[in-house]
Amino acid sequence: NLEKQRAPAASRFGRHQHYYPLASLDQARRPHNILGMVTHAFIILVLITAFSPEASSFSTRIRSSCSQISANKLRAQGGQGRQLTTTTTTTTALKASSNENTWRSAIIKNAPDNEPDALEAIQDICTSTPCRSPNTSKGEQGLAFLFVSQKYSDHFESMVKVAHQTLGDDTTLLSIVGGGVVGGGIESDDPRVPAASLLCGVLPPSAGIEVFMFGTDELPPPAASEAWKAIGRGQDVPSYVLFADGFAPIQQVLDGLDASGANGAVVAGGLSCPTFGVESPTVAINGKAYPRGAAVGVGFSGVVGLQTVVAQGCRPVGPAFSVTEASENVIEELDNKPAVEILSTITEGDYLTDEDKRLVESGGLLCGLAARGDETGDGTVPKGDYLVRQIFGFRVPGFMIGGEVRKGDILRFHVRDKGAALDDIRTMIGKAKTERSFAGSQKAGVPLAAMQVSCVARGRPLFGSSGVDLANVGELVGGEDDDGEQPAVGGFFANGEIGPVGVAGVGLGSGKQTHIHAFTTIAATICDFSSLEGAVASEGEQDVEDISAWG
Repeated sequence: NLEKQRAPAASRFGRHQHYYPLASLDQARRPHNILGMVTHAFIILVLITAFSPEASSFSTRIRSSCSQISANKLRAQGGQGRQLTTTTTTTTALKASSNENTWRSAIIKNAPDNEPDALEAIQDICTSTPCRSPNTSKGEQGLAFLFVSQKYSDHFESMVKVAHQTLGDDTTLLSIVGGGVVGGGIESDDPRVPAASLLCGVLPPSAGIEVFMFGTDELPPPAASEAWKAIGRGQDVPSYVLFADGFAPIQQVLDGLDASGANGAVVAGGLSCPTFGVESPTVAINGKAYPRGAAVGVGFSGVVGLQTVVAQGCRPVGPAFSVTEASENVIEELDNKPAVEILSTITEGDYLTDEDKRLVESGGLLCGLAARGDETGDGTVPKGDYLVRQIFGFRVPGFMIGGEVRKGDILRFHVRDKGAALDDIRTMIGKAKTERSFAGSQKAGVPLAAMQVSCVARGRPLFGSSGVDLANVGELVGGEDDDGEQPAVGGFFANGEIGPVGVAGVGLGSGKQTHIHAFTTIAATICDFSSLEGAVASEGEQDVEDISAWG
C-alpha cells in the first residue's frame, strides 16, 4: 500500500531530477551475496591473527555492533596471507531481545587505503552489519548511512557503488565524506586515518522514506512553493537527514525544509570534508555519487521521525550586546558604539579571566549570535542558545564574521572550552531524556538508533581523548550495558553541523528553525512512533499539481 501511495509522487517529480521516491529507484541491481568461510578455515584465521605478527600486519580492524561474526576471505597476495580481522560486539535498540527493533553500527579503522582492499572492507562491513534484510512483503524498508573518512575520499565513488550493491535495492543508502567517522562504539577523529562506518537497520512497515537531491544546476524552489509541502507529505512536523558539501545551495534547502511542515520541521545532518584542492564527489544516494555543489537527504514519514539534541562547544564571556548597525556579515556597531572598540574592550579589559585569556590565545575569540526567537522576556538568552561564528577579518569600524547578521541581533563573545563543552553535552542529553520522560512512552516513541554529527574541532583536539561525545550520545539509545555492548550510534566529523538550537523533535513539540552550527555535536535519534495513535499523518496522495516552481 505504501508503494501504491508513493507511486503518483514518483511520476510527478521524477522528471525534475530533484526528488526520488523509493518507487522510482532502479530495481534492476541485486546484491552479490558473499560465500562465508567454513568453520575450520575461520578457526585457522583466528589462530594466525593471534600468533603471527607478519600475517596480521595487513589486518583491517572492523568493530561491529552486530550479533554475527563476519566470515572474511583469506586470499594469497604476493605469496603472503592477507586477512581482514573482525572484532564484534552485540547490541540492539534498548537492548531488546527481539530483532524487530534492531539497528546496528560498525566501523573499519586503520584499513589499507588502496582501492581493492578498501572496497573489500566495505563489502565485508555491509555484509556483516545488517541484522537481517527488510521483509518487503510486509512493507518493510531498509535504511543505511555510510560515513567515509577524508583519507578514503579518492575511493568514495567506488565505495558507495559496492555498498549499494551489497546492501541491495531494498535498503536506501545515504553516504558522505567526513573528517572522521563514528561507529561500533569508536570515534575515529583523525582525517588522516583511513576509516569508514555504517549505521543501518530495518524500518517499521508503516514508515515512509523519500530521498532527494539538489545542486548548483538543480536549484531548490522558493521556500513558499507548495512543492515543499509534498516533500513533507502533509505532516505537522516532518523530519529530515541532510548531507551537503560547502558549495551546495544549503540555506535555500534549509529554508524550504523548514517550511515543509505545518509547525516547522526537524532537520539534522552536516557538511562534508573534501580533500583540499580536490573537486571529487563527497555525497551520494544509493550507488550514485553527486558532483561538487550537491545536497542529498532523506525525509521520514508515517511512524518514524527524528528527535535532535544540539550541544555547544563554547561558553560566553563578557556581557551581551545589541547589534545596532550591520550589513550582511559585517558587524559595524554594538550598543551604538564602533564594533572594533567593543571588541578591544573585551580582549583588553577586565571581562576576561586569566583562563579566558589563555583560551583566546589558543583558540581565538568567537561571536555568538542569539538564535532568533529564543530570547526570554527580559531580553536574555539561555546559555546554549547561541549560534557561534568565527571572526575572520576587519572592516573598520566593524569586523566580519562567518555568517549573516542583522540589526537588532543579540551578540555575546565566546571562547572554546573543554569543560563547557563537556558540561553542555551532558546537560542537553539530560534535558532530552527528561523531556522524553514527561512526554510519555507513546508520545516520545522508541529510539531505534542515533546519528552523531560532530565538528572536526571536537574529539581529541578539544577533549584530549576520543569517544567523549559518543559516550553521551549513546545514552539516547540505551547506553552501554553491563556486558559492554555498545548502542547503535554512527556518524561523522563535519565542516559544519546542521540542526536546530537545543532540543527538538517529533513527540517533543513543534520543529525549530534549522541552522548551520560550528563547534557543536548534533545527536539525531531515529524514533519509532508505532504506538502513537494517529502517527501516520499522511495517507493517500498529496494534491500538488503546480510544480512549475521546480524550474
